[in-house]
Amino acid sequence: PYPLCALAVSDERPNIEGAKAEFVINNSNLSEYGVCGFELGYSLENPNSLVLWEAQFGDFANGAQIIFDQFLSSCESKWLRQCGLVVLMPHGYEGGGPEHSSCRMERFLQMTDDDPSVIPEKNGHTQIQIQRCNWQFINCSTPANYFHALRRQVKRNFRKPLLVASPKSLLKLRQCVSPKEDFLEGSSFKRVIPANEMACAAESVRRHIFCTGKIYYELIAELEMKGIDHIAVSRLEQIAPFPFDTVQEELERFPNAELMWVQEEPKNMGAWAYVQPRFYTTLLRGIQRDIPVLYAGRKVNPSPATGFPKQHKAEIEEFMERSKQLLNSSMN
Repeated sequence: PYPLCALAVSDERPNIEGAKAEFVINNSNLSEYGVCGFELGYSLENPNSLVLWEAQFGDFANGAQIIFDQFLSSCESKWLRQCGLVVLMPHGYEGGGPEHSSCRMERFLQMTDDDPSVIPEKNGHTQIQIQRCNWQFINCSTPANYFHALRRQVKRNFRKPLLVASPKSLLKLRQCVSPKEDFLEGSSFKRVIPANEMACAAESVRRHIFCTGKIYYELIAELEMKGIDHIAVSRLEQIAPFPFDTVQEELERFPNAELMWVQEEPKNMGAWAYVQPRFYTTLLRGIQRDIPVLYAGRKVNPSPATGFPKQHKAEIEEFMERSKQLLNSSMN
């Protein structure tokens, strides 16, 4: 009945016979800069520990911007110090207003040092791409993938910072579940979750949407409600470093489909500026297809989100409608 107790064990108060892990929760003062800096140092001194720092909302992570800019993004490059700190930033457009919606993922993606014009050579060890990158940025849409993201963080024989943007609403969304098999032996982290098998033939799919995070469930609900069966939706779970190989495999499944990126954030925010050139590289150099990468999401805005519920709802309806319009009827 108390699952966290199953994780907690110490020499003084062992909870479960044979348990080998220690789980500690500490409350802290409300200083993102101070506490994130402490956790950074703790992770450097204890590389075998899974150290997580969570912002109350992802928006508040900007209070620790010095830690990200000066230390976490470049500590390996500057000082040859590997760091496995996990930064949790609740992120999702759920009507919470401009201060409770966005972790400003565009800032972290801009600091990612993988080359948008170069497709890494394929090999059986995808961790090589991560080893060469300064950090990882993910937005998981299933419990199992989140579990595996944390598990691989401590199972690897190297350390790399992990930035996690995830909405709080998925904690209670009934559709956001994982079967037991996805946690057991033989399962692993999925950088891309493939689109479901389509009712029509793959050659008849007219649009292929890529997205990340909770918007996947909203897209699927909209398509099912409208009875649309010619649009496939794939999930980019690991945004950075960009998984060129698995994205290419997904693109090859639907050779005649338009390609569109859908996001909740304004066009000048979110992952759009990061993924767009990498999609073009995959299309042109990977599968030799010269097609545009379409966009559906909020329009450019200096503020991450509106504070008015009616406007919030209207924005969702607008880009959901745009995501369903095919190229010959959309305004690009």
